[in-house]
Amino acid sequence: MKKTILVIDDDEEICEEVSEILKDEGYEVTSSFDGLEGDRLAGSNHFDLILLDLKMSGMTGLDILRHLKEKKEDAKVIVITGSLAVDRMLKQKKVLLEDKDSQILKQADSVITKPFDIEAVLVKIKELIG
Repeated sequence: MKKTILVIDDDEEICEEVSEILKDEGYEVTSSFDGLEGDRLAGSNHFDLILLDLKMSGMTGLDILRHLKEKKEDAKVIVITGSLAVDRMLKQKKVLLEDKDSQILKQADSVITKPFDIEAVLVKIKELIG
């Protein structure tokens, strides 16, 4: 049975390219370009892994991550962000976000900053779900 991945990113080009690469790797992929729709999909379906952008229209990635961890504690989530502040915070273990947001972000299984190397993303996915 194929592993399932949900890609939530409001950048349609990134979302489509990543989805195609994941399909070529043998994963079953669903994608959403909107935070509200992505939250609905994540909450009402089982996915082995969710690739989640932080800054989106409709609902932020932090809100989606919060909902996921409240409902599905075992959900595997890779956060993708263009924010260097988030990357620095995680590497230096400094709180640069509001404390509650920092605590939510730490619940992600991995955080990858844009622009990202798709090979590194694939390695992380294989580590998390095989």
